[in-house]
Amino acid sequence: MSWRLDPTRTGLLVIDVQEKLVPVMHGHEALVKRLLTAVAVARQFGLPVFHTEQAPEKLGATIAPVREALGADAAPPRLDLAFSKAGCFAAGELPGTVLVVGIEGHVCIRQTVLDLLERGSAVSLLADAISSRSERDYNLALHELREAGARVTTVETVAWELQGRAEGEEFRKLLKLLK
Repeated sequence: MSWRLDPTRTGLLVIDVQEKLVPVMHGHEALVKRLLTAVAVARQFGLPVFHTEQAPEKLGATIAPVREALGADAAPPRLDLAFSKAGCFAAGELPGTVLVVGIEGHVCIRQTVLDLLERGSAVSLLADAISSRSERDYNLALHELREAGARVTTVETVAWELQGRAEGEEFRKLLKLLK
């Protein structure tokens, strides 16, 4: 299997970036900035974007900046009370490679990624667009998920990998986006 991301087989999964959760996350301001960049990159390369919410009646909806970045044509969020969001998607519904962002790293991200890996998905964690309330929980979750077979990388690394070449209009758009 190639290390390269194939835009035709890759999608972005945004997990539980909700109004009452985001403000209590470690480094939440930087988190929101990177989430918005991740969504913009996905949209630039035509990747399907999926998002989930857990108990929105208690935790609120997906935060407004992310909802706006997803666009008016975005599919509604998948709602589930389970920590693993893998059950929100039928077998084969997600692309073969899933880029994962959101919260919390040691709960919903961890359980979702482990289930996706069991299903045979290739998973890349965009570490700078994931958080937990505790930095320790976040770090331990990323370590465990790397050991389990997930790739741990960043939004910018994935953006340049999808771009592949330093030329053309898409390259210039990406330069502006990543500044």
